[in-house]
Amino acid sequence: MDDIKNTAAARHSDAALHLENAARMHRDAARQCESGNFEKAQQLATKAAETDTAANQHAMQALDLYRHHAETVDARKAEAAADEAARAAKKAAKAS
Repeated sequence: MDDIKNTAAARHSDAALHLENAARMHRDAARQCESGNFEKAQQLATKAAETDTAANQHAMQALDLYRHHAETVDARKAEAAADEAARAAKKAAKAS
């Protein structure tokens, strides 16, 4: 559980860092555009879009961790329920 928490938290932190960097690049691109340096603005905007993509990948990795954890918990619950049903059936068979 701690491994999932630490890994997911790290993915969210990575995503936030990428988003902060992308925002900075977008602001720089806006300044370059206002100065008439469209080529530099385009380069910055492209890099910002790539950084946004990296942020989304980190966020999706965190979501995959959550999904995998939920599947594991559900499987454990189903196994426990099946065991309980088997015990109840065995007890009922002994009683009759």
